[in-house]
Amino acid sequence: MKTLLRTLLIPALALITLGAIYFLSAFLGMIIPVGPEKEEYPKEVEIFVHTNGLHADFVLPTTHEVHDWKDVLEGKHFGEFETPYLSIGWGEKNFYLNTPTMADLTAPTLVKALFLPSTSAMHVDYMYGKPREGDHASSIWISEQMYLELVDYILGTFELEDGKAILIDHDGYYDYDQFYRAKGKYHAFWTCNNWTNRGLKKIGLRNSLWTPMDWGVFYYLEK
Repeated sequence: MKTLLRTLLIPALALITLGAIYFLSAFLGMIIPVGPEKEEYPKEVEIFVHTNGLHADFVLPTTHEVHDWKDVLEGKHFGEFETPYLSIGWGEKNFYLNTPTMADLTAPTLVKALFLPSTSAMHVDYMYGKPREGDHASSIWISEQMYLELVDYILGTFELEDGKAILIDHDGYYDYDQFYRAKGKYHAFWTCNNWTNRGLKKIGLRNSLWTPMDWGVFYYLEK
């Protein structure tokens, strides 16, 4: 009996210890800033960072003088109605496709997403308007040059064919979202929120050193 308990206890303690180290690392990575505290630049394009409680995504104007996402994203939605904004996120493909709500989350899906380098996908929501600022979204005004740099960063994550994003043949969560093929592997140390965090830092905005959680992405945006 003691041998059995020891056999069960050691792996359990190891998992708890690893989990504690991971979350402590996430906290420390969150509070360490990267980028200038304040920098003056023209406020020319309004973008948003939005979260659904798990994934922090970018919300961008569908069409702007410096970039038109309709040139890249081919889908049924653009032909049916005008959507002034779209939300773009990167994440684990299996999680994206098969977990529309937390009620759909299964243990194998979670374990694979956390512990195994997995295929990724892009998720695009076509939005009728701006997200409301508050607990789930932050507005950021950036220059046109910064916006172009952000567009380049995001496009660098899409798999493209003849300059077009490659649509994944799978239903979205609603009638106004789609999935596209993406580059990169998803794992516990490179999550959807790390991707958004890096995009902000790429264009010179102050953000956390490393943040696998969505709350870390917002930590410096809200200061």
